[in-house]
Amino acid sequence: MGPSMHRISPGLEEVLVDCSGDNETDKTQETAFLNKKSALVQLVEEIPVSKTIVFCNKIETCRKVENILKRFDRKGTQVRVLPFHAALEQESRLANMKEFSNRQSKEECLFLVCTDRASRGMDFAGVDHVILFDFPRDPSEYVRRVGRTARGAGGKGRAFIFVVGKQVSLARKIMERNRKGHPLHDVPSAFELVG
Repeated sequence: MGPSMHRISPGLEEVLVDCSGDNETDKTQETAFLNKKSALVQLVEEIPVSKTIVFCNKIETCRKVENILKRFDRKGTQVRVLPFHAALEQESRLANMKEFSNRQSKEECLFLVCTDRASRGMDFAGVDHVILFDFPRDPSEYVRRVGRTARGAGGKGRAFIFVVGKQVSLARKIMERNRKGHPLHDVPSAFELVG
């Protein structure tokens, strides 16, 4: 346990995106996914950046997000989507990781769509944004995910946290602790809150 364990970089801007929908809509997993899909598309349209990592909790969700981004049409900017999860052969994962790490182009938006496999022990330079498409099951995983941007001395980056229902209050609690510089090891997991 070091002093920076479970803490975020000072150059990180956290943006909470409530995807719960309005009160008249049925609250199902499908409507939550559609709300998050709309938020993702809007974000990509409004804030194009060179490198973004999108985190999902399941391989199935990764594949859906990959398809959304591959169909995205941005005039004048090419969108390239690289998957990174356990359903891929290790050779493909390594090739995608290498391409994401080494590629740098202002004419291209590069997305690494992944599970938590990419949140641990990998140091990607120049990641502009991290999107938590799915809220992590464990608060310490939150720090690992958002920590893929704003790296190094003076590093800057933005993390967009998509939340639904009870996740909203948990995310606010985590973000408040981050602002105060407190570690997250004593925040309850999403499973404890949602049951």
